[in-house]
Amino acid sequence: MKMHLQVPDPHLTAPGARQMSRDRAFDGRGRSPDAARRAHVHHGPDRDLFMRRWSLLMIASFTSREACAVHFAVTFQTACNWFDGHCRPYGHVVDYAIETLPRYHEIMRGD
Repeated sequence: MKMHLQVPDPHLTAPGARQMSRDRAFDGRGRSPDAARRAHVHHGPDRDLFMRRWSLLMIASFTSREACAVHFAVTFQTACNWFDGHCRPYGHVVDYAIETLPRYHEIMRGD
C-alpha cells in the first residue's frame, strides 16, 4: 500500500496561518440592500424610486383603491400596498399599466 504525504506549499500559506473556509458556491454573502449600495457605486436600478413613482401613478390614475384593484385584477390589499408605496408590482402588471394608463410614461420617467 502506497501512502502519499501532501505537504502544503510554504509560499501559499504563512507559518501559523489557519485555513480559511471556502466560499459556498451557491450562497450569497447575505448583504442588505444598503450594504450593497455602499459597496458598489452603481448598484443597479433604484427600486425605492420606482416604488414611489408607481405609488404616484396609482394615485393619479384611479379615484379609489377598489378601482385600482379591479383594473389590475388584484386583491384590495395589493392595491392598498401600491397606493401606500409598500411594494412593487410584477412585470406583467407593469406591462398592462404601460398599455392602459395614459400617464404612465409621464409619471414613471419623472417628467
